[in-house]
Amino acid sequence: MKLRRGFHFLGDRMRAGHQQSPLASSRSERDPHWEFGQILDNIDVGVLVLDLEARRIDYRNPVFCTVLQDTRLCNSFERLNELILSGQTMPRSGPASVLIPYRDRTLGCSIYEIGERYRCIFIRDISEKMRLESIAQAVNTMDNIGFIFSGVRHEIGNPLNSLKMALSVLRTNLDSFSRETVLEYIDRGLADIGRVEFLLKSMKSFAVFERMELKDVELGEFMRRFMALVGREFSERGISLVFADPIDIARVHIDGRALHQALLNLLANAADALEGVADPEIHIFAEEREQLVRLVVSDNGCGISDAQKRHLFKPFNTSKPEGNGLGLVITRKLLAQMNADIEIESSPGNGTLAIISLPLSSAENKARDDS
Repeated sequence: MKLRRGFHFLGDRMRAGHQQSPLASSRSERDPHWEFGQILDNIDVGVLVLDLEARRIDYRNPVFCTVLQDTRLCNSFERLNELILSGQTMPRSGPASVLIPYRDRTLGCSIYEIGERYRCIFIRDISEKMRLESIAQAVNTMDNIGFIFSGVRHEIGNPLNSLKMALSVLRTNLDSFSRETVLEYIDRGLADIGRVEFLLKSMKSFAVFERMELKDVELGEFMRRFMALVGREFSERGISLVFADPIDIARVHIDGRALHQALLNLLANAADALEGVADPEIHIFAEEREQLVRLVVSDNGCGISDAQKRHLFKPFNTSKPEGNGLGLVITRKLLAQMNADIEIESSPGNGTLAIISLPLSSAENKARDDS
């Protein structure tokens, strides 16, 4: 049985901010029985409207039950509310995107807030899509892993040599050094161990199937550590990689591993675009704009044509002889999982800007609301 108690409310609300198209108007005039519900009943996306105040299912289309494959669940407000909305915080604007593991499948949901009372949910079974993306991400990881290992090889060597030297000096002079000098050498050794620990933790960025762990992160510190890992690789390739260290930049709410991988993908693309350029340069800088932090990767490479830009985020679309066309696809996916976004600005011969928009930390958002 279809539930339509609040259906006309939903239609009115969804139409409120949008002028009715001439096609819809003429169609309604020709067929008085044609209504908004026929569209939702026949699209290939599951649609659900929950009335939070009355604690009832206000509307659902037939595809919703087909996606869930569970009649009892489809008929239960409480179970649907627990499955989809429990623990979810709506973003300041736009829908909330949620991945729901259900039985042996993965469901993708977009949740729209319609006033305080209603939630409109669009749902798809994306299990196969997730499986293919996991394979693609594994392939992409192997493409980029050379950047990391080159940096790790160099960065681990330095602290290990420093630690070895400090321990050797201590062993030779243990009886003659003062307590303060011994403590100084111990602190130096612990700092070197800390550098190695960070490098080992950074390798977790390549754990393909790990869940997102969103945290408030100091972007400047994150970028300094990132540059320490990849800078040497670009220097050896003759590319000037410059990071404009942000001053008083806001903290961002991200998964550091995911941003790490996304930046690697963008730098790999920038390096490829710099082939044959006389003075190849990549600049990275950050700025706050419209309650977001924009992290920009800019190169002076060959640029991208309008035709290429239309297909940038399509899988397996590439102009590189040895490319797989997965880097930007995975980058956008990783950023979307952090409520972040990416846009590309470029033209032939004028280089490329890759602009990542990162969400502010909850503390920063609260400070702006209070001010």
